[in-house]
Amino acid sequence: MASKEYWEMTILDAAPPGRALPGFAAGDADNDGRVEMIVGTEENLLWYRPATLEKGVIARDGDTACGIVVDDIDGDGFNEIAYGYNAGGRNRLAWCRRNGDTWETHIIDNACAGNVHDLLCVDIDGDGEKELIANAAYCPVWGVYIYKKGPDPAKPWRKAVVQSGNSEEGLAVADLDGDGKLEIVSGPSYYHLDGDDVMNGPWSRVPYAAGYRELVRVAVLDIAGSGRPDIFITDSEFPDGRCSWYENRIGLDGEQWVEHEIMRGIYFGHSLQALPRSGNYVPAVFLAEMAAGWDMPLNPGSRLIRLSTRDQGAPWDIEVMDRGQGTHLAVMTDFDGDGELEVLGKEWGKRYGLARVHWWKRHDEKPAAARFRHRFLDRDKPYTATDILAVDIDGDGVADVACGAWWYRAPEWTRFAIPGINQVIAAYDIDGDGRPELVGTRGREGAGNFYDALTSELVWLKPVQPAQGKWETHVIGTGKGDWPHGSLIGPCMPGGKTALFLAYHSAQNTDGTHYPEAFVVPDNPADSPWPKQTLAPVAYGEELVAADIDNDGTVEIVAGTWVFKPGAGGEFATFRLAEDLDAARCAVTDINGNGNLDIVIGEEVLDFENMVAPYSRLVWLENPGSLDKRLWSVHVIDKVKCGHSVSVGDIDGDGEDEIVCGEHDIVNPYRTRSRLMVYKKADPDGISWRRYVIDDRFEHHDGAKLITLASGRKGIISHGWKDARYVHLWEPD
Repeated sequence: MASKEYWEMTILDAAPPGRALPGFAAGDADNDGRVEMIVGTEENLLWYRPATLEKGVIARDGDTACGIVVDDIDGDGFNEIAYGYNAGGRNRLAWCRRNGDTWETHIIDNACAGNVHDLLCVDIDGDGEKELIANAAYCPVWGVYIYKKGPDPAKPWRKAVVQSGNSEEGLAVADLDGDGKLEIVSGPSYYHLDGDDVMNGPWSRVPYAAGYRELVRVAVLDIAGSGRPDIFITDSEFPDGRCSWYENRIGLDGEQWVEHEIMRGIYFGHSLQALPRSGNYVPAVFLAEMAAGWDMPLNPGSRLIRLSTRDQGAPWDIEVMDRGQGTHLAVMTDFDGDGELEVLGKEWGKRYGLARVHWWKRHDEKPAAARFRHRFLDRDKPYTATDILAVDIDGDGVADVACGAWWYRAPEWTRFAIPGINQVIAAYDIDGDGRPELVGTRGREGAGNFYDALTSELVWLKPVQPAQGKWETHVIGTGKGDWPHGSLIGPCMPGGKTALFLAYHSAQNTDGTHYPEAFVVPDNPADSPWPKQTLAPVAYGEELVAADIDNDGTVEIVAGTWVFKPGAGGEFATFRLAEDLDAARCAVTDINGNGNLDIVIGEEVLDFENMVAPYSRLVWLENPGSLDKRLWSVHVIDKVKCGHSVSVGDIDGDGEDEIVCGEHDIVNPYRTRSRLMVYKKADPDGISWRRYVIDDRFEHHDGAKLITLASGRKGIISHGWKDARYVHLWEPD
């Protein structure tokens, strides 16, 4: 069942170094009383402190393994970090501790048998000092090993073999048979010490979960209430996983381990944790799925799940805490000291470039920025639209919606045709009568489909009696490009003169001469054609936004990573703000509160050869306060599936703008699992962001725009390129 609570996700780092984040642990690594997140990348070992949003580098040893642990490694009463990594083709196990502003690292094992996938710090032999238990995975000979420190823990440790040759993943320890000695649970088997010395063994192997494959997560807790540890197990590296608990009946008649299956359909359940005991203890575990595993398809419905039982394992309450946001090796812990458990984790990310560091926090209800309800303004729009606008067409003071060749009257949202055009692209009070007019393009006669009908034959329309289909139509002229993909109308010409500015879809697909153009509004707007000029010799064909970027009182034109500044001679100076960033849509707002307008960009990365929309960046460009030749700092907010719809505005009424982003899918008209998301700053500087998934059913193209409703509150309107029939409104709930 879905959770009645709301688990709010915060993205702490959307672009950590490295394509993948294999390793993770959480704990007070520097003994300052605060929890750190220790994250291993392909290049280094990082620390993040979620309570303060600080972060740093611990070590640059090489490709970090999954196995990381925060505990008292050297026995001095303070926490250190132990971790596995690979450098120069050799697997190693090391530990490190904070020493002032630096970290000192010591090698435990310079030649591990394989990748340290799981790592535990526990007193396995009962002598009062903790040992390390590590497995060797993804190597010719898998195994489980115990490491015991000597008098000088900075020197290599003694190493004992528990097993070698059995492919197993997932480690836990518990006294399963009540003999006072700890067994080591490794995958679907556990290992029992037959002698008295853990470093000499021997260890006998006992399979307990014959129906499970070797790659699992395991946890031990007393589920049946017998006083004996039972074992909870889930498939961790498969898309068709299941989870069960195995009842410990050692010493009783009949079968020693009895399986009780709980659920199936678990996709790469690579996070599993027995939740700590408290108050009126109820046996509970935390389980979470990845967003993508190995070479498997993306799992858009990945879940965070809490499973608990009040009746000795029959039945289980299965609570889906969150859905659609995967994680890897996540744990629940109280990082902010409020007495409640939060979820700390990161995404492995290598398959789809989704590597990021994140956490979830529980709320009794959804925050205002996440509370919306959906309604269709249209379920049967005749053909694809290139844009959607919020504009008061009938003059009643309330914004209506225009999309394609139609407009929808608020508040009942009745659809009316806009005669004489194929696409509406902009709205502005062109003739100065106090009411906005529409700018649109005519369709190509005889076109066989909507795309062939797109043109740059421009007209403007004055509503006379729009509900009765009466409009005045005036010709503007014809643009050089195929059709307008970005438009802006306003007083942005040199001297403050009003013009219609267009960026064309064909800007980067032709000979490179379909530059953005300006159509200057004549003294009598009904005169045609309007005089036009090239705005700037830049191959840009996306959204245009007017803003005073450098705070000099002059309005510039933002074109993704470009700014066009009007000059005294009638020309526009061009400034490049960022490189290696293909803007799809953009918006401006002051992110960090320093009085300068920053630029939010949804990046366009589309693979038309394979017909997929890879994940790309949603970023903001930090305004240094001036337009010069230096590049602006680029801050990654999130990685999304082609953020081709971006807008900003104060959605929840707290006085600060949020970011709205809709995903674009170039393949599937239905069931795309494209998302509409709202992002809210989690810190004043805009480094970390809270993400709210408003909907995940519809695709968005040049949509996700804000509308002020009759109530005065902000809604979101949108439409799609492939999801062409629908026109959407999300109203604040």
